[in-house]
Amino acid sequence: MKSKREQDIENFLNQLESQEEWEEKRQNIVKSFYKNYSKELEDYIFIKNIKDYNKIELGGYIRYFNLNEELKWGGILVKKIIQNDMELMVLSNSTSDRTVVSFQKNYIFYKKHTTSNDKVRKLFLSALEKYTDDE
Repeated sequence: MKSKREQDIENFLNQLESQEEWEEKRQNIVKSFYKNYSKELEDYIFIKNIKDYNKIELGGYIRYFNLNEELKWGGILVKKIIQNDMELMVLSNSTSDRTVVSFQKNYIFYKKHTTSNDKVRKLFLSALEKYTDDE
């Protein structure tokens, strides 16, 4: 027979998700972001782990959701900091307001910096695609 303490520990452990369950839940949340915010997340990629986070470059665009799944617009990535074992990003918005965002406490989406040449190329390709579809 188990003691009350052993039973409490067992009950606690049974409430925890497995790694697979956690990853599947997270993947479903990210899919719902792409579905519900398709326009806002167009051309953005989800940064799923620290390896991907370390590859993002300053000057790129960040959009993020907090853990309550609320969209927070983000801004341009101007600095990456490590403080108290937390990866922090300093973002600047269009009015030059600065925000500090934690990688660990948010769902992070990233898009490389877009130059005017990139915008013209995208416009040209979409026009070309429409032209070839009409034939």
